[in-house]
Amino acid sequence: MSIKSFFAVEKVPPMFQGGQRDWSVDVLRCVSCFMVCAIHATDSTVTTGIVSDFGLTDCMYHIVFRTILGSPTVLFVIVSGIFFLSPERHVTPKRIWKKNILKMASAYVFWCLVYALVRIHYMDPKPEITFSLVTQEWMIQHSHLWYIPMIVTLYILAPIIRPFTASGDTRLFKYFIGVFIGGMCLWTLYYWPNLDCSETIIIPLIDKTPMAAICQFSFWMIFGWIAYTYRPKKPFRYFIYFMGLMAIAVGLYYNYINWDIGRFTMDAVTQKFSIFIFFKNTALFYFILTVFRDHTFSKFTKAFLRKLSDYTLIIYLVHYIPILYLQYSCILWEHGISPWLSVWITALFAYVSGGIFAWLFHLCWDPIRAALFSKK
Repeated sequence: MSIKSFFAVEKVPPMFQGGQRDWSVDVLRCVSCFMVCAIHATDSTVTTGIVSDFGLTDCMYHIVFRTILGSPTVLFVIVSGIFFLSPERHVTPKRIWKKNILKMASAYVFWCLVYALVRIHYMDPKPEITFSLVTQEWMIQHSHLWYIPMIVTLYILAPIIRPFTASGDTRLFKYFIGVFIGGMCLWTLYYWPNLDCSETIIIPLIDKTPMAAICQFSFWMIFGWIAYTYRPKKPFRYFIYFMGLMAIAVGLYYNYINWDIGRFTMDAVTQKFSIFIFFKNTALFYFILTVFRDHTFSKFTKAFLRKLSDYTLIIYLVHYIPILYLQYSCILWEHGISPWLSVWITALFAYVSGGIFAWLFHLCWDPIRAALFSKK
């Protein structure tokens, strides 16, 4: 087999051509959302006393889950690229602002307030509730709400990026992928601790040149459309799966032997737009698309997938509240449940709670929206 045939890809029909829904993308969105719940459940479990003493064992809980699960947010960005950069879709700046950006901005303002109230509720000692306190906490962005301004910015950039994907220039796409992978290798070296050439070569190259823009979320968005449209054939796809597993194995080993550096430093090595993230998420992306692309779903399963996929954004926004509840109530700790199991229980509880909330929200909001915005 020649190198050219090994790395061969095939162009697949566009998702939005013929009115057929690609259920594999819905599965990808649902899986990605659960991974977000799991990775946040890991943070809460490891850092809030479910494990008694912080040491090697505690760090390893964090390392294992973070290395396997991170970073699921880029999968959401990849899916956004599929939807917003497809030339077959009629995506105009006016439509994006009206349908997507204003909705996301409103959600951001509302959920900043919700998490401000949650933070005030869990303050110890209990403060006096004043307008000034609420306003002050409202202005503080909750840690995982950063996703909203990021995705809004990508929506704003989408009309500018779309001519690139609409060009159909495969040579340009190959060049983009090469630059993308090269940039991720540089970012991996940038965060690699105690690298001899880091201070003299890598850090100046990233910090003082436009290379800092490469591998950011806008590049992941473009990659999402290219990766969906041009699928690797079996040998190349198996190579990607192997590299995804190797990224996890190497990440686990490297974090294990360097655990004393600090878990947040080690997160940066295997997260932060690194080559580890590229192979892990690309492997998962193609695995789900390949397994479920031709899978025959029942009518009930399709309806369930459609709803759950539509609920992923709300689940993403609300899931941290049930995680905080389990965190501060210490229910799992009091019942002697191990940290390994408590992560999955917390993630499932957050996912299901978020799904129920999203269902109730749509149940109440849809009739109101129909009454307010129906054409007369």
